[in-house]
Amino acid sequence: MSLASGVNYSIIICTYNPDEELMVRCLNAVSRLNNEGLTLEVILVDNNSTDPLAGQAYIKNFLNTFDIRFMEVKKQGLRYARMAAIEAALGSYIVFFDDDNEPDANYIQVLSILNRDYPDVAAWGPGCVDVDFVNGIDEKLEKYATEAFQDRHEKSIVYSSKHSWQPFYPFGTGLCLRKDYLLEYITLAEQNKFTLTGRKGGQMTSGEDIQMVLFCISKGASAGVAPDLKLVHMVPTQRATFNYLKRLTYGTSVCYSTCVSEVFPEYIIEVENRVVDERKFIRRVMKKYIKLFFKPGPTKTFDLINYIGVVSGDYIVLNKTVPPTVTWVLKKLKAI
Repeated sequence: MSLASGVNYSIIICTYNPDEELMVRCLNAVSRLNNEGLTLEVILVDNNSTDPLAGQAYIKNFLNTFDIRFMEVKKQGLRYARMAAIEAALGSYIVFFDDDNEPDANYIQVLSILNRDYPDVAAWGPGCVDVDFVNGIDEKLEKYATEAFQDRHEKSIVYSSKHSWQPFYPFGTGLCLRKDYLLEYITLAEQNKFTLTGRKGGQMTSGEDIQMVLFCISKGASAGVAPDLKLVHMVPTQRATFNYLKRLTYGTSVCYSTCVSEVFPEYIIEVENRVVDERKFIRRVMKKYIKLFFKPGPTKTFDLINYIGVVSGDYIVLNKTVPPTVTWVLKKLKAI
């Protein structure tokens, strides 16, 4: 790939109402990245925060101290913030860090080696993610929450070009993608070929990062993770709660079928073959919901919400209406 701009990597940090402590840790970590032999740029995007970042003292301090490009994107939705930053970026590769990510100092150096040695891999993510509950977490939630916040510890480099989602494919945390593929993705998104908006204000629906990975694969490239790509995923108190995890579970599960079918239309046939009959769907949901009254617990609650999300996602892809009874259960569980 040519480097007409002379910039190797554009680091994009999109944020909405960030936790100041975590944002400071993130920006400090990014400022310490080893860029020897490489040219980097950092783009910080404020996606319409209630209290604009441009007016906050700690952000002003970083902008005055480090070479950071600052953007404001008023249209709510992570996808819109990312799209604007990608179009403005100068690098041949785009690296996404969330405002609660703390990358290892050698993150970009490792990416450079991977992109040199594995040219067919267009999407890389961290193979080592440590989840840090900065103010602790209820031990009853810890195991599930650790997995939900993308904890992973791969032993070796692993990648694939399979069209179905693989457990080792990278998530949005620390994701690195080729810019040329992302520009093509944006063009299709602007044509409404891709509809997922990502996190939007208080909404938890996601999937656009997974969709970008799958889009790279649809172009004949591979995607994977490497253990030497390391970062810490910081989780503040307000996200380490039962209610937040319920909404996260639903938001993640309900978007999956849309995510895949928009990239691989043939996936719709698989959805049609497996879709759960409406009456059966309602019976299963109500049976599981009633059982929660006799044997309540986080794990069973998350399992029910995930089931509802997956099946509802199939209904959405097939333009079927999610039964009102199921929606009622989701509201009772405070998952939406």
